[in-house]
Amino acid sequence: MSQRHDRRGSRKSRGGQALVEAGLVIGLFIVVVLGIVEFGYAFMALNVITEAATAGARTAAALQVGSRGTCGQFVQPAATNAVDAKVRQAIGNIATVPSGGVAVTQNPDPTVQCSGTCCTFTGSNIPTVTVSVNANLPLLFGLLSPTARNFTRAVTFRDEGR
Repeated sequence: MSQRHDRRGSRKSRGGQALVEAGLVIGLFIVVVLGIVEFGYAFMALNVITEAATAGARTAAALQVGSRGTCGQFVQPAATNAVDAKVRQAIGNIATVPSGGVAVTQNPDPTVQCSGTCCTFTGSNIPTVTVSVNANLPLLFGLLSPTARNFTRAVTFRDEGR
């Protein structure tokens, strides 16, 4: 009779083993699900930052008289403040944009003149405006607030004001 009892083992020991295994599997499952959610959030935030850069570039490209000086260069800070405000509005609370995180660049440089006058453009040298956005995205849903991922997105549009 003692041999039969030894082969089956105790029910209590098998129940404890199942409980430990379930705990390990559930813990691993939670880590995987949180990783998927964090990746999805980061992907969504990158899309928002890219769309904010697009909105800023569209704003900069469409700035007209009053925000532009001679040869179409942006009047500082009025033009860059308008672009910066548009980018920050589009990003909202998804990410943080540090001071100086929005940069506006005109190409070719409008302060460089051609033969003493403003340059004229043809189909081969169309002027563009580029808006670069540097934003920080918190790690783990903001639980690790001092640590953040830094992302930069740049979008170029045709400069319609020149």
